Amino acid sequence: MEKKLTSIGIVVLMTSLLLGKVFAADTPWPDRAITLIQPYAPGTATDGSARYIANQISEKWKVPLVMDHRAGANGIIGTELAARAAPDGYTFMITSTGYFTNEAMVAKLPYDPIKSFIPVAKVGAVQLMLVVPSNSPFNSVKDLIDFAKANPGKVSYASGGNGSSQHLAGSMISTLTGAQLLHVPYKGQVPAAVGTSTGEVHFSFAAITTARPLIQAGKMRILAASGARRSTSYPDIPTVAEAGVTGYDYVANTFFFAPSGTPLHIVQKFSEAIGVVARGTGYKDFTTSIGMEAEFTGHSEWSAIMGAERQRWLQVVRASGAKAE
Repeated sequence: MEKKLTSIGIVVLMTSLLLGKVFAADTPWPDRAITLIQPYAPGTATDGSARYIANQISEKWKVPLVMDHRAGANGIIGTELAARAAPDGYTFMITSTGYFTNEAMVAKLPYDPIKSFIPVAKVGAVQLMLVVPSNSPFNSVKDLIDFAKANPGKVSYASGGNGSSQHLAGSMISTLTGAQLLHVPYKGQVPAAVGTSTGEVHFSFAAITTARPLIQAGKMRILAASGARRSTSYPDIPTVAEAGVTGYDYVANTFFFAPSGTPLHIVQKFSEAIGVVARGTGYKDFTTSIGMEAEFTGHSEWSAIMGAERQRWLQVVRASGAKAE
């Protein structure tokens, strides 16, 4: 009798576990607010595109998608927070290429770039603008480089932190021209742009959405765009390559990730929802206005190519000569 009861108990337990899995998969999601952690300061192109997507999905799903900015250490602080979040489908991370480049810059990260997250989507590529204070004596990239070569280590550039897109973009100037530049890291892209506008540094690379208010206020000027093609927002501005730095091409991407362990049906549903927005003409028009090119890649394809993406950015760091400071 005791064995029979034990057997029945085991059957009941297994049935409960199986039903629990079924119910978990069938549980409506989402039924409450979703937190989107951004490991960077607000006001960037990554932030702008993420807000556009979040607002569209929020309207459709009738639940809030809340931005949580946790800037610092070139995104490491916010990324660690996201990695430690409960994998229940109510926390995701929106980040940029620093997610990959930090691996080459920092000896030991508090998370695993591959194992700690599940790829959700890739939603765009951002051009950076090489900007100078409005009263800068440099009127072209050539002026800046010529002066830097004649005065090694005396031309400074700002960035959002060691290993950030702005850091690497500036370091690539040094690598390709031989000019010795002084890197000045700030705590975020916006403070770096403000520091440039006030003349604390000679120049910086900034996303259009970050630089535009300062440009419109007459505090900064654009000398060149970082991509292989001219920016659709500023088509009259030459690329860095056109301005004389042969081979220069740098863009920063925007990605969505989920903490490892997040149910795949949730990841897939969120990826598909992002895709509906990112493929729309409204999103394309919006991203063009902030200097970003809409380039949606969904969960399955993004998962397949993430390893190659990681290797590409690790090579960019090594080729640029950028070092943690």
